Amino acid sequence: MDLTVAKSELIKLINITQNVVERRTTMPILANVLISATDGKLKISASDLEITAVAQGSAHVNSPGSTTVNARVFCDLVKELPEDEVRIKLSEGERLEITSRKSKFRINGVSAEEYPSLPGVGFEVKGRIGSKAFLEMINRTLYAVSQDETRFNLNGVCFEIVGEGKKGQKALRMVATDGHRLSLIARGIGEFDFKGRVIVPRKGLNEIKKILDTSEDVPTGIDISDGFLVLESRDAKVSMRLIDAEYPDYNQVIPKQKGVLAIVPSAELVQSLRRVALMVTDKGKCVRMDFNKDSLRIVSSSPELGDASEEVSLRYEGKPLSVGFNAKYLLDFALSLEEEQNIVIELNGELGPGKFYAENDESYFGIVMPMRLSA
Repeated sequence: MDLTVAKSELIKLINITQNVVERRTTMPILANVLISATDGKLKISASDLEITAVAQGSAHVNSPGSTTVNARVFCDLVKELPEDEVRIKLSEGERLEITSRKSKFRINGVSAEEYPSLPGVGFEVKGRIGSKAFLEMINRTLYAVSQDETRFNLNGVCFEIVGEGKKGQKALRMVATDGHRLSLIARGIGEFDFKGRVIVPRKGLNEIKKILDTSEDVPTGIDISDGFLVLESRDAKVSMRLIDAEYPDYNQVIPKQKGVLAIVPSAELVQSLRRVALMVTDKGKCVRMDFNKDSLRIVSSSPELGDASEEVSLRYEGKPLSVGFNAKYLLDFALSLEEEQNIVIELNGELGPGKFYAENDESYFGIVMPMRLSA
């Protein structure tokens, strides 16, 4: 193997694959990335056998070949190279020579033949989904995924196809919950279909975000088959095993009836919550929200720090009501919207779930369970 590639191109490939690498594993070779070159392309692959990422870019290939090297060492080394062309050459004894200007390094490698097969990457991708719409859906659900590894069925986002699109078209619905809050979004999906509900792991969706963040707004290949989700763009392909579990019936926490409506400007709410939350020290980050006809008063206090109070303009026709909410949960939702939007809050009493959505779009909403206020 002997090739020359621009450092910027090499960094792009590394960024897509680096976080997939398994650092704590009983298979030491999974700490390596697989580097291969052929037909004017440099390909870098990484896998932890649950998630696999393959990225490819243009390179001047003098002779094809492949090897594996430690991912962390390779990444750190390349980032420190000068902004110029990088020559990568495989020499005897499975040593990878990396040269740029006056810098030259040799990394001990392991034969590519010892690297395990890449799960799911060989699947043919038949479906298509808009890249920007899919990125929006991931960003608006991923924050609500549970971080508790013991609740593995909540460690991902639930995907299902529903008939909610315009004019009765099918739509992709994505739902995430950690047991205290829920986020749900539905969007028309074009040429993408599968049966039932599947749970896509959080880590895999974070890897997909890297590809979608840098791609143009074009249809992106996607498929769900044989226990895998596979996404394929022009320069990268990611596969991940679905979480083998049953997702809870999230419809049980969605209010069946319309609550009392309060409408607040998103930017004002975000700024006030950020300031008020500074005076909360406990894990729950509870703030009291006093809803009145013309204003929303947000209050927090802690014995260690003191107290804070903010007022936000409001449209509200209900009776005065005080509800406790986790400030972080409200911020996570509000920050996923555009600043100039108004947020509609549907209130269902002091202890009923609060429903939050943009004034002009109820196809994306968040549910936050209230916290009991101390007397």
